[in-house]
Amino acid sequence: MTEQPSLLALWCVPRSRSTAFERAMYERGDFLVVHEPFSRVCDFGETELAGRTCTSQEEVMAALVETAAKQPVFFKDTTDFPLDRLGANPAFLGRCRHAAMVRNPRDTVRSHLVMQADATSSAMGFGHLWDIVEAVTSAGLPMHLVDGDELAGDPQAEMRRYCAAMGVDFLAEALDFKREPPASWKATGRWHEGASESKALGASPAGRKPFPESLEQTALAFEKDQLPYYERITAALGAPRS
Repeated sequence: MTEQPSLLALWCVPRSRSTAFERAMYERGDFLVVHEPFSRVCDFGETELAGRTCTSQEEVMAALVETAAKQPVFFKDTTDFPLDRLGANPAFLGRCRHAAMVRNPRDTVRSHLVMQADATSSAMGFGHLWDIVEAVTSAGLPMHLVDGDELAGDPQAEMRRYCAAMGVDFLAEALDFKREPPASWKATGRWHEGASESKALGASPAGRKPFPESLEQTALAFEKDQLPYYERITAALGAPRS
């Protein structure tokens, strides 16, 4: 294997099983795993990154680059919020190896609404993810597609594809979760219960929450809104494998 890349970016729609994927990267032990630094700045106004307090998207980018100069970094972020400063920083985009993670809009929307019944359609994230895909690919950079449904069905195959695209070794042992979940999950812990309780990538946690019938019309409307963006993303990066 050639020299390992030092900054991996995984951009994800919420509820795409991205936190379980992140936990497998954490299990490897060869990357510093950074949990949703951009989203945290957008939501809470600041985030801690390698001992540095960041209060803007620009500061997050600078901190990621600075940290990756010292050790390999993997970060994943969700697109509940528009990450609108990325396109203005081509140097940062060029510093990363990028992947986008999706899951079918029907299940994504319903999983999100179970957790946040008053969420907006844009918070489902497909439109914001499409903006990132456009920024990365317009800069002439490659971008790999991770499919959350494929990850659940065949986690080893999906992780092998990701590792090959990113230029990192595939470590089968990282798919079994032996370490405690990252401490950085605690602030938003209710969103990560399934990934925290799971014993392996792709394993289905018990106690899945039922979807309320009262939210079905909202879910249908949101799914209709998000589907065109899902189709653009998968067309641009390669359709999910059946």
